Amino acid sequence: MTSSPHTLSQCATMNTSVDVLTEDKITALEPPSSSPRPSQALCHNKQPESPQRDRPAVVVTRLHFFLIMSSLWIGNFTAYLNETTATTAMHVIGADFGDLANQNWLATAYLLGFTVTQTLLGKFSDIFGRAQVFNGTMLIFAAGTLWCGFATSMDSLIGARLLQGIGAAGRQSVGVIIVLDLTTADTRGLWLGFFNLASAIGLAIGPVLGALISVDTDWRWIFWITLMLIGVTLAVGTASLRYPVPHRRQRDGLLAQLKEVDYVGCFLAVAISSMICIAIEMGNKMFPWNSAPIITLFVLGGLLIPVFVYYELKIAEHPVLDITLFSIPNIPITCLINFLTGAGYFGSVFFLPRYFIDVKGSSLVTSGIQMFGLILTLGASSVLGANLLSQTGQIRLIGVVGGVLYALGSGLMLLVGHHTPAAAVIGFSAITGIASGLLYQPSLVVGPMSCQPHQIAGVSGFLSFLRTLGGTFATALLTAIYETSFTQSLRGQIPDSLVDQGLGLADDHAQYPQYENQILDALVRAYHLGTIPAVCFGVLYAVSVAMLRNVDFVPAWKRRRLEKRRARVCEKA
Repeated sequence: MTSSPHTLSQCATMNTSVDVLTEDKITALEPPSSSPRPSQALCHNKQPESPQRDRPAVVVTRLHFFLIMSSLWIGNFTAYLNETTATTAMHVIGADFGDLANQNWLATAYLLGFTVTQTLLGKFSDIFGRAQVFNGTMLIFAAGTLWCGFATSMDSLIGARLLQGIGAAGRQSVGVIIVLDLTTADTRGLWLGFFNLASAIGLAIGPVLGALISVDTDWRWIFWITLMLIGVTLAVGTASLRYPVPHRRQRDGLLAQLKEVDYVGCFLAVAISSMICIAIEMGNKMFPWNSAPIITLFVLGGLLIPVFVYYELKIAEHPVLDITLFSIPNIPITCLINFLTGAGYFGSVFFLPRYFIDVKGSSLVTSGIQMFGLILTLGASSVLGANLLSQTGQIRLIGVVGGVLYALGSGLMLLVGHHTPAAAVIGFSAITGIASGLLYQPSLVVGPMSCQPHQIAGVSGFLSFLRTLGGTFATALLTAIYETSFTQSLRGQIPDSLVDQGLGLADDHAQYPQYENQILDALVRAYHLGTIPAVCFGVLYAVSVAMLRNVDFVPAWKRRRLEKRRARVCEKA
């Protein structure tokens, strides 16, 4: 079988420029009318466009491209479906094992494994190859899922969920890197939008499916379904995902590749992220925020950060994270907007069900359906926003609009109460969903376009970690505010023995009809107070995106029009 140089699936092209092409740079090539010989100057001084914009780092056939994308979409959908179905079924699983006290660890263990490996996978994909890391992590995901299906105790299931999280991280970090490899600056926003659509569909279906499976059949079917989907992902990925790592020479042989691993940096990165994530997850659940274990974890994690920075900057031969990236003006801002993107995305997805279940008294299945207003608009907005970005090139404007809409949608939730129609709440949440989809566009494309091509994988892995950390932080913060406000509002109004149940009382308040008004009023106030940080996330995001510089670009259709105009000038010469 023969292929042209433009369709050779094994071809990797080297991009050496990261200049953002703006309309000013193109129109500046056109001479002023007062120039004595404008046409000759224009035609002889034609500047080539950035190869990074016109040609992807890796060129593959169209069939090959769609097979790879299909593998990424199915993998992303599977991970989010598993996360939400298992989280929904936690109470049933805990009751089955007779260990309700540790049920929250089923979500915490998964999130911990998922978060702590994000930073490492970008560098690993450079060292070992995209296919090896993506398919390898999917195998780990499959092993963890199989373990979950056969787990015979809560401790065993928690360990399996930790392994699942480590494996699921690959479809996020490496998946984004693969999309960046195969697309140009003009098109990657669109394909990343489809990538996020897969996660939104998983988030939408997961809670409903998890509730149905846990109530009507054996909860282990959650993991058997996940395992089947992983098998499809691996089959497609193994068959299609094969191309050399772009922008660098990959060493031959596993031993040579292992010598490139920054083991000390990896250990420090995992230690820091583990301590911070465990502290956030355990805070206000197992220990008070001001308790010694939580403070110790935060302090130790914080103290290791400068050690990690020094080692990566001064000692590491092949650093797991290139610290010099932070000297690029847009990178610190990009880190912040990625953190806020995760905070806004997961904060709304995991906090809104509190209102439907606790205040409106919806069942798990009903609340999952009521979440469609948020989740489905989020997925649609990811695709439409990405298309809007590729057609306009206005990254900052789209980001600012997304931040303002997010603040508006969250602010409207301050108006909801016990008697607010569910349709109105779903309508408000749809605004937040549209905004959340728009937030993803700048966060995914600004980092890669602000650094050199060989740095893209590393920075993308770190940004994926920040999005996950932002979601963990927001979920913990909003839940902590919600619970604290709820319990403090009820002190002195109902017996302390009931107040001490915390969120357990919020879930079971129907058992105490004599205190229904007081409990519902406290729940509404708590939800309003917990929503205020979400408004702040949107405002801070809009301000941060507005501070980015030199990221807006001239879209392909406008560049073609300007090139035709320049060609006509040359012809007249």
